[in-house]
Amino acid sequence: MSNTRRIIPLIALLSLAHTGCQFFNQAPNTETAAPAQTQSSSSAKPPSTNQLPPEQTYEKQEHSGQVWGLLRKVAFTDNSIIVTLEITNGSRQPIELNAKDDMYLKDNGSYEGYQYNLSAPPDNRTIAIQPGTTMKGQFVFTGRVSPKATELTLFINAKSSYGSDKSADRPYMTFKDIFIRR
Repeated sequence: MSNTRRIIPLIALLSLAHTGCQFFNQAPNTETAAPAQTQSSSSAKPPSTNQLPPEQTYEKQEHSGQVWGLLRKVAFTDNSIIVTLEITNGSRQPIELNAKDDMYLKDNGSYEGYQYNLSAPPDNRTIAIQPGTTMKGQFVFTGRVSPKATELTLFINAKSSYGSDKSADRPYMTFKDIFIRR
């Protein structure tokens, strides 16, 4: 009998404790439900126009005489645009891709938009390529891509496109319609 007197209050205490725990577990769920609704409504907003585009892959091929270029990738950082290129010099003489500091990117076409200049390596400012070789590398262009940019154009030896500046050792190439997915 004394065991029954002890068990009944113990059961009542456990029952109250269990009910109290359920009450406390429900209270935080109600509080967290409201912020979750707020987050879902805020995620319905369009993404910021100032966000960087993701890295993008291309297979854009261009050539000028006996020089072939293949643009493979474009990556965007807070302060630069990185273009992965392969350039093959099939001629019998060395060539330069940045002969007159004229390798750059332009956004939204060739005439309007921003220009992003090449950050040339100090040990190879003119980007020289020996005959019969392929240069594979990442070319860094200074500046954060404009949030309004929808496409890029890469100019190689842009000044060499003019009459007297044309030369086999400074091939003029453009990679157009490098569309930016956001």
